[in-house]
Amino acid sequence: MSSFVVVALVAGVISATAWVVWVVVGVWVLSGGITFLPAVESGLARLMFDMRVPTAVELGRVRPLWESVCAAAGVDSARYTLWVEQSKELNAFAAGGRTVAITRRALDLPPRSLEAILAHELGHHLSGHSRASLLAWWYELPAQAAIWLVGMAMRVVLVVASAFARFGSAAGALAGVLLALTLLVGLIALNPWLLLMPLLSPLLAWSRRLGEYRADATAARFGYGPDLVNVLSGWLSAEHGVRRSFRVRMLSNHPATADRIRRLRAGR
Repeated sequence: MSSFVVVALVAGVISATAWVVWVVVGVWVLSGGITFLPAVESGLARLMFDMRVPTAVELGRVRPLWESVCAAAGVDSARYTLWVEQSKELNAFAAGGRTVAITRRALDLPPRSLEAILAHELGHHLSGHSRASLLAWWYELPAQAAIWLVGMAMRVVLVVASAFARFGSAAGALAGVLLALTLLVGLIALNPWLLLMPLLSPLLAWSRRLGEYRADATAARFGYGPDLVNVLSGWLSAEHGVRRSFRVRMLSNHPATADRIRRLRAGR
């Protein structure tokens, strides 16, 4: 909704003609469809994540495992594109409708463990989580850009106000603070959801944790449940029993590793 307002305001600045505004807004709404194009998705994936095309050696290792996972799921492996993320962490993720990425460290896992992780990512694709996330990211861009611009303007104004205060100009400092507050009010008027973020953030995080549970359950349904438990058990050992605070647990996009293991063992 906030992005809709931003696009409409920009269109209004370009032209005061009502039909032009609606055409611009309509084109923006329809533009989400380009994220379904393979070339566009690949380009966005490169921008959103530090990814690269696998080397011949890396592809020779991961492609047969990916094909085995897709065979177990009964889907065409060629529908998806494999990438390597430039990260030293042990991780993998699904993006858009076709992107499956693993980190360089994940390539060192035993074959069956790597298959289990790939099965989890396929679960995200089959449930539509990754496609919805990319589409949401696309439609949030205008609002995020507006928030960034207003935030930068507020910082500049506050720096100027601070300079006035140091040189003894109370009126200039007060004017700067009032202008910053005006910008803040404008930002909230533009994006009223900001006021609800303390409530929305835990709900959004909870929905993403549910998505992780569903992806785990999908991997288990394909026959990778015990292997995924083994992988998660290794992650749990690496955590060294560190307990997360209640706030961290509420705002985390990933459920606790121990909870994932318990659900997999319980067949949920």
